[in-house]
Amino acid sequence: MSYFVYWPGQIFFYPLGNTSAICLTEDLPPEHKADVLLLGCGDPRHILYTVHADVSTSSEPRKLDVTCCDVDAAVLDTLSEIGRFWKLWLGTSNFNANQAKRFKEKFQDGMTNVRKHSEDIITTSMRSAGPLAPVTLFAVSGQFKHFWMTGATDDGLPAVKPVDRPNPTFAFFLFGDEFAVHYGTDPVSGFHLAEALASSGLELSNKSASAIHKLVQAARQQFSTWCKAVVPCVQNSSASSASLTVRMYAGEALAFCQALHYINTSVAHTPIFVAPWRRAVVQLDDTSYSSNVPSPAPTSFNVIETSNLLDHLGFLNLLSVTIPLLSDSPSSTLYTEALLPAGDSPAQGILDHVCGDLSTISLLLGVVPSAYVSRFTTRSNTSETMMLALAKSPAQQYHQRLARKHINFGHPSNSVQEIDISFTPPQLAGALFDIYLKMFSDEDPRKRMAVMLLDESQALRKIRSSGRIHYSRRSFALLLAHIRTRVRCDWDRVTDDLEALVLQDRTLLTGSNFYQEMACQLYLAGFHLSWLQEFRPQEDPSIFRSWTVIPTVVTVVLVVPRHVIAKVQAALSDFGTPTLQCEIRVDFRANAFACISVSFGKLEVSGQDENKVAVVIEDRAGINSTSPLIVSFPILSTSLIHTSGGTVGLAVRSTLATAMLTRKLGIGMCLFKALLTDERTPTTKNDTINSDRQLVPQLNAKSQGHPIHVEMNKYAHPIARRTRQASLTSGCAITVEQLSMNTAKLHVDQYQHTVSFPLPVDATNAKLRVARKSKYVEVIVPMTLTLDVKEESNVAGKFRTTFDGGIPTLWSIHRVNLDRCPSFKPSRSPKAFKWLDQHVGLMFSHRERRLRAQSTVPGSIPDTFMNLKDSLHTFFITATGMQGPTTRTEFALLDPEENRCYATILVTDDRLDIGPHTVVADSWIMPGSNDTQNKLKREILFIKTDAYESEAWRHLLPLLIERCRTWKHKPGCEYLVHNSIPLYPGAGSDPKKLPWCSCGMGIGTEVLRERYGSALAECVTRAAIGPLFPVSYIEKVQESQVLLQKLSSKGLEDAQDELCLRSRIRAFSLVSGPKADYTKSHDPDRRECDAVRQMSRTASVLYSCWTDDICIHDQEKKKGTMTPSSPLWYLRNNTTNIINYELTITTTEE
Repeated sequence: MSYFVYWPGQIFFYPLGNTSAICLTEDLPPEHKADVLLLGCGDPRHILYTVHADVSTSSEPRKLDVTCCDVDAAVLDTLSEIGRFWKLWLGTSNFNANQAKRFKEKFQDGMTNVRKHSEDIITTSMRSAGPLAPVTLFAVSGQFKHFWMTGATDDGLPAVKPVDRPNPTFAFFLFGDEFAVHYGTDPVSGFHLAEALASSGLELSNKSASAIHKLVQAARQQFSTWCKAVVPCVQNSSASSASLTVRMYAGEALAFCQALHYINTSVAHTPIFVAPWRRAVVQLDDTSYSSNVPSPAPTSFNVIETSNLLDHLGFLNLLSVTIPLLSDSPSSTLYTEALLPAGDSPAQGILDHVCGDLSTISLLLGVVPSAYVSRFTTRSNTSETMMLALAKSPAQQYHQRLARKHINFGHPSNSVQEIDISFTPPQLAGALFDIYLKMFSDEDPRKRMAVMLLDESQALRKIRSSGRIHYSRRSFALLLAHIRTRVRCDWDRVTDDLEALVLQDRTLLTGSNFYQEMACQLYLAGFHLSWLQEFRPQEDPSIFRSWTVIPTVVTVVLVVPRHVIAKVQAALSDFGTPTLQCEIRVDFRANAFACISVSFGKLEVSGQDENKVAVVIEDRAGINSTSPLIVSFPILSTSLIHTSGGTVGLAVRSTLATAMLTRKLGIGMCLFKALLTDERTPTTKNDTINSDRQLVPQLNAKSQGHPIHVEMNKYAHPIARRTRQASLTSGCAITVEQLSMNTAKLHVDQYQHTVSFPLPVDATNAKLRVARKSKYVEVIVPMTLTLDVKEESNVAGKFRTTFDGGIPTLWSIHRVNLDRCPSFKPSRSPKAFKWLDQHVGLMFSHRERRLRAQSTVPGSIPDTFMNLKDSLHTFFITATGMQGPTTRTEFALLDPEENRCYATILVTDDRLDIGPHTVVADSWIMPGSNDTQNKLKREILFIKTDAYESEAWRHLLPLLIERCRTWKHKPGCEYLVHNSIPLYPGAGSDPKKLPWCSCGMGIGTEVLRERYGSALAECVTRAAIGPLFPVSYIEKVQESQVLLQKLSSKGLEDAQDELCLRSRIRAFSLVSGPKADYTKSHDPDRRECDAVRQMSRTASVLYSCWTDDICIHDQEKKKGTMTPSSPLWYLRNNTTNIINYELTITTTEE
């Protein structure tokens, strides 16, 4: 049973990755084994690069166990499917002349169709160049065109032999042998293109072919280097001793995660289908996943990488099934990526994905974006900002990668469940209802009408995205089931209160159609429905009359004849992947069911009444088969009793993107229907047709630790309250002291107790409730997480770290292997693009830039983050020689108020941190003193820092050392002795109290011994200093127009015009009907643009009168502003009728 079922009409094959490789272990301490879950893995680039770039503290590489999951076996070559695909691939070598000719022509036709859409500048691979993205504008476009014209990349060297045979691994995929390689595929996208150009000195508008050759040569060299790094990990070693283990699973990611969760909870049966359009259930290898295996495969992971699956599966769906698999360790990290903009802006899209207040959602789910807490990130997506500035139009793609960690990071406990979180039932129900409204906001008809008020680009974007429906009532039930494992509450009351809110809702006017499905899914998730028995009638209808026992949930099966599908198959496929759902209709009432199971095949029914058993024999030919379509879904038997006189049908879900399908299917868009009492629609209680008997293992929050009660204030921000007993009978004074972002110290006379909270709080504004007779104190503190960023003086707590098994673990600064980071020397050519200047300048948010331009007002709160970034900016532009004729490599941090130098920084190299698309200075930190300049016998640049910034550097410097550590901490490490990182917090610029430990001093200092001598080299420690970037969904990054002015040149302006034209053409081709081809001329585009502009002229009429059955077809036809062949014209003139139809069939029975 799937969350949603999409018609597989336009399915693309992704044989190669579309984003550059990342190091999967960049948030793990080097001593820890890496158990990695790689969802939507695609090609193996991440694994190869991780082995190459990973850090180890010994001569042996880290143990790396990677579990790969991809829905397409042609990408994975899994053991169960490898034979079939190898036969297909190798079979092409045995083709006779006619077969080879047909195969080649079919392949070439597919490539030709893609070339029709790539006549303009294609910028997909620009993001793989990171900060050098603007330099690659014409090079990546030229490389893309060459690849799709010839089928090969061009490195500028003479070809050994011409390429004239199709690559069979590109020709076959999950759904057959049609050429379906995605039109954006580019072989160089998966590599780090910045390495080829960082020192090249190319101009911004460079169009030379040499740039293309550099990119291809770099990609090939990187691939060769990565592969060489992997060989020793698997060569001449057994499976148990190999440092690299790769496991592969072919199937849907959500289903696979649920199956792993079942195994984690010792449930042997995994009633989960492997993927939509399949009936086989997940079966994991007993030799790896059995509890009796000596070294079983991991079922919990300290790294979970989800690619950009949230774009297609939904953020909450993804996190509901992956968080239970995240191991209970402070270093465990869950990564999510987004490519498709979801909101009105890329930054807003991240918040829209969450479906609620970010703090509340984080508290309920148990993980929080690390950058949301720290207010900075060391990973850069400045390439996206620059690409957005170049396009002059709304982003078609915007890549953002977020790291999430357990909210109990840094707590003294070893378990994520140690802090109990509780709500009052009404407040929890209200919070869940707010999430419900956002999850199903597509069911609000007013949102459809509001599209008519938007400008043309926004309207078209909304129309395209309307077809991406992520959430069903099953999604909501599984979300609640996960929250139930974390939150202590009277859940029976919560479900009753939530049900009342849903029934009273008048926002999702068509949402009530799914009420019966929601009740069924909540029941399957283990929630008690108090009204269920009261809803059952006294007499059972004919559909159950012969049943002796009627189960609570039954399965309805619908067999759709193949000839019915054949009539509409072409129309459905022309619209890509419209959503399918089942509907039960009786009189004017309708109940919709989105969680359905479908497959082509044969239905075999045996037995009678409640003993009836239905089995589907799946036809693996799928959509290309001649078998009927078997559809099934679960339903409460009480719901079926009340609708037994009606019909059950299969229909296309109504969205703005599918509105034109009403021409073919009618306004109800029903594909097929039959009476519920028809023998062709059997009702059965067996679970061989639906994987629905138990959505998740039933787990409840256990009371294991100290209670945290959560209240919601009127602004919907959580307030945490901590109860703790103490001896209060003496009437002593009680105070609270802030210790860290998440902890406070309670003082009761001589008694002290550290109070931990799940998220950052403000203990300075704490309120106390004292019950002296009952002997307890409640500490009530407001949470500090907010999207409203203001100037802040004390930011030292943002640089978080903790111990994981005695090993330092970082919160929001990723680790880096400096020896694997390519070095570069910025070009001093006056014509060269100053990419590094632009990159480092993007450290400052729009607010910080405005603040920097203003003069300091006496008495104002200093913005320490801005001051810290200013210091880093000075450091980088001086160390790299970006400004000025000389380059300085010796720096000292100086507190002018105390007149003391507290740290000295020596730079030996400038390097590309190519995975996160940024730069690092390969540096060495030594204790500061006022005679440092004399010791070095060189001129030093002193960077002045005030007291607040000095304390921030005290907390930051140990992290910059830790992030590039290749040595082990000693048993007597000062960090462990003091139980603190940094050492002596609060000591500010005191040079006698070093903030970092001595474990790494003098290690790997050969380059310094040559330059400064052995005596100085003994007291330095290596560090990786990089920029600190703003968080895009918290603060606005530099505005595109400002950035554009800095980037502008004549060649770039021409490119912008081409980019703008390409995005407009592609936008219309994606929403147009099957007969239209808007890539051949520009005139149809203009007609479409005119049509969209006309929307705003009469949108107010539609919006204000949408409840009346208004048709303005004739009026607009007379005006001649739009033609009936226009999809937007049709949508404009039929939206009201469609919405009215949906409202007339809304179920009224509660």
